[in-house]
Amino acid sequence: MLKLVHTAPTLNTLYGATDRSDDFAVGTVERLGMRAGDLLVFGHTHPSWPRDVHGMHFVNTVSVGRPKDGDWRAGHTIVTIGDVVEVSHIRVVYDVERTIRAIRESSLPPEFADDLSRGGRPSTGSLNGRCSPNG
Repeated sequence: MLKLVHTAPTLNTLYGATDRSDDFAVGTVERLGMRAGDLLVFGHTHPSWPRDVHGMHFVNTVSVGRPKDGDWRAGHTIVTIGDVVEVSHIRVVYDVERTIRAIRESSLPPEFADDLSRGGRPSTGSLNGRCSPNG
């Protein structure tokens, strides 16, 4: 069985982070009837990672435009299902400076542009550690 959800299948504000216990992971999918060999693909937390728990596969996809891992590039995930589940997280270069300018010129909160310019890393009080296509 393959299930695609935005975040945890039980609650939109529940984060499936890597530091959650195996029991937590299994508990979030009990209502779906998942069992060994099944796959849950989700996002919401932005950092990408795959995880296997009791034979069930959990895949957190890459963020397309709001990174939280320091990498400003857009991302996507490819999941190949066969005898084994293979997960590839792919990053794509795009005109991030243009996007930052467009955000600043729009009605979106300016923090969105600030976050993107840092690749989602927390602010240190200045943008000196800024991420950009040139370094």
